[in-house]
Amino acid sequence: MTTMIGINVHRPHRRAPRTIDVFGVEWPAHKAHAVLAGIATAVVALLILGSLQATAWVTAVAVLAVWWGERYLAGNAAVAPRSNPPGIS
Repeated sequence: MTTMIGINVHRPHRRAPRTIDVFGVEWPAHKAHAVLAGIATAVVALLILGSLQATAWVTAVAVLAVWWGERYLAGNAAVAPRSNPPGIS
């Protein structure tokens, strides 16, 4: 199958990925935010629901929502490395 690939000569300036320093290790911001959201959600859900199984499900949904949501915000998408020729991802 042949696909037409549009080549954009004017590439936008690539922003540096947002990172957070966690005990000397740089984590992507979306991962750190997901961990914090998971901890907060787990505490609140456990206090409200009192069920470990329900708390685990609610926490998993919150972590995935934050992780994937922030990962795909505008400006956070992956860009092909410079080693690839223009038009090839």
